Amino acid sequence: MAKLTKFYGPYKALGGKSHINFVELFEKYGDVVRTAPNELIVLSTDAQQKVFGVGTRCSKENTSYESVAYKGFQNLEAATNREEHRKRRQIWDKAFSTKALESYETYARETVYEWLGKLASLQGQPVNTSLYSLLIPFENMGRMGFSINFGSIQKGKEDIMLHYLEETLGMIAKLGTMWWPIALINSIGGSGDHIEFEKLACRMVDQREKQADDENEDIMKYILQDHHSKVPKGFHHHDLLYADAQVIMVAGTDTIGATLSFAFYHLARDPALRQKLLTELEPLYGRTLTGEFTNHDLSDAEAPYLNSIINETMRLDNPTCSNGGRLTPPEGLEVDGIFIPGEVVVYTPTHAIQRSAKYFKDPNNFIPERWTTRPDLIIDKRAYLPFSCGSHSCVGKKVAILVLRLILAYTVWYYDFQFAPGEDGLAIHRDSIDASILKPGKLECVFSQRT
Repeated sequence: MAKLTKFYGPYKALGGKSHINFVELFEKYGDVVRTAPNELIVLSTDAQQKVFGVGTRCSKENTSYESVAYKGFQNLEAATNREEHRKRRQIWDKAFSTKALESYETYARETVYEWLGKLASLQGQPVNTSLYSLLIPFENMGRMGFSINFGSIQKGKEDIMLHYLEETLGMIAKLGTMWWPIALINSIGGSGDHIEFEKLACRMVDQREKQADDENEDIMKYILQDHHSKVPKGFHHHDLLYADAQVIMVAGTDTIGATLSFAFYHLARDPALRQKLLTELEPLYGRTLTGEFTNHDLSDAEAPYLNSIINETMRLDNPTCSNGGRLTPPEGLEVDGIFIPGEVVVYTPTHAIQRSAKYFKDPNNFIPERWTTRPDLIIDKRAYLPFSCGSHSCVGKKVAILVLRLILAYTVWYYDFQFAPGEDGLAIHRDSIDASILKPGKLECVFSQRT
């Protein structure tokens, strides 16, 4: 069916299980599978490097990225023009410099204490950790991105913006790899929820723009400074600010939220895991800053077990589990000795690759030690690409790791937690949905303050 029509993708994507479907297809047909007349999914580290890596001649043209634009302006993630992407990426890189990260760490710590304060009021009660795992980075995104405090953690319920974001991503995911209907919908004004999401992004930019560019150390500071310069390098049109604001909102919320949710799941189900992490944290608490953890204290070198938990969580349940497609160059591409013709859209599904027995021993088991004392459990480390690679790799990687480190360290330090009564931990995976970004199912835990 896939060789005849593009409707195979949407048909299989309707249930939100594209990431699982890809695994099943590889198991049944091998490492290269046709999913549409001119589309392939490939289970290969060689393909990952050649399709996404530095110097690749593959492009985002003729893929779903062409349907993502605000008034004709593509955001950083969707940009198909290499030079346009390069210029704007330079501005984004400044926003994630070492100096900027120091300020963002302060914002992250503020968010941590809001979370800890909320836990204090919910002790002994079932807590929907999947929900709060989304609210925490959402609150943090407001601060780091726009110097805005949403108050969402204190409210304890999903902000309307999260609803619009979920519906926007869900619309894309339900169409699988067939993107032209989205472009058609956008050409006539877009869907209701997506329009509202765009309006919210615009309002956040407008609110931030009322302040001086350098009044606050946030991501928008660098974007505004470039836009307001005499000769902007990347943000030469105001609508580009609105377009990239949507990147801040999506990348700063859902991706971190999914990882945090699954990390809580693994920690809650295994008391030995929590204890081992707590033991590692003891000598790090207050080392640099009295009564606090710092990102430096929690680095790979200082807190290897914490970081191995994060790595293993992102390996098993990567937020961008199906990855975006790339168009092969006219001359084609050779992957693992197999020739792929030119003008073919290739996908390298992260979820399938990072759970493949080709690259990891015991691939479906959560074993943090594979990143520390058991490197023998990793067959090919190149398969681990939670933030992609090449010029389009995740620009906010360092911030994502910073937030995850602080949230997990402070939570485990101050609270012990486990599954709530009646919670078997099955729903978080069973009800998870590949909505462009992985949306975990519900998980309820009970938290008790350490004495």
